[in-house]
Amino acid sequence: MAEIKAIGILETKGFAPLIQGADAAIKAANVELVEWRQVGSGYVSFVIEGDVAAVRAGIDAGVEAASHIGEVVSELVIPRPIEELNQTFNR
Repeated sequence: MAEIKAIGILETKGFAPLIQGADAAIKAANVELVEWRQVGSGYVSFVIEGDVAAVRAGIDAGVEAASHIGEVVSELVIPRPIEELNQTFNR
């Protein structure tokens, strides 16, 4: 069984803050971008994965960067997601 990594999700209102946040998250920590989703009504989110500390650092950097140019709606870090949750992402 493959090692289950931590996942982090950052949701913003608007695409520009999302891109700014994703760029900062990926540059700040050893994480990989899993996907981004258009939620609706202007809300968008991205998902990153890596070890728990890296994901937390990436999400923190993403929140900081995105909040400078737009609205951060929510953030979440899940240390050991269940396999069924991992299967919902478009890889």
